[in-house]
Amino acid sequence: MADDTREFSAGLLRQAASGGYGLLAPEEAWRRAQAGTLSVVDVRDAPDYEAGHVPGALCFPLPLTWVARLLRRWWLHKVLCAAQCPSVAFVCEGATSTRSDSAARAAVVQGFAVAYRIAGGMDAWHAAGLPVEFGPCGPCAPPGDDGVPKQEAPPRSPCTGGG
Repeated sequence: MADDTREFSAGLLRQAASGGYGLLAPEEAWRRAQAGTLSVVDVRDAPDYEAGHVPGALCFPLPLTWVARLLRRWWLHKVLCAAQCPSVAFVCEGATSTRSDSAARAAVVQGFAVAYRIAGGMDAWHAAGLPVEFGPCGPCAPPGDDGVPKQEAPPRSPCTGGG
């Protein structure tokens, strides 16, 4: 399931195989994002995103509880453009976080043709010396989440071919 030559841990490979998604090393994810063939979604909490994230990544904080995660699956499809995105990759805190695993599994369930998890998360991103940008977490979370107005915000699309 891995999509580059880097070796991944057996645990990550098992998670990816059971979740139906692929793994990307940060360097490969960055290369694809720059080429416009990969949309990156940061599933960390808003303060972590704002403290530094993958350039161009969509902020999509994923709750820590399973019930809340299940309730947010429908919003993932609405915020992103499953029919038009060539592929989507999720990034979280580090190697021990399961948020990106949950998000990638949800993307598969929601019909994304190609979903990935960035192995090692932002810890690996920083260790690879890849660029980060700073800025606020936009209004892409479901209405009523912390810091988001109650009315529905229009969906943001990280895709380059439509919305």
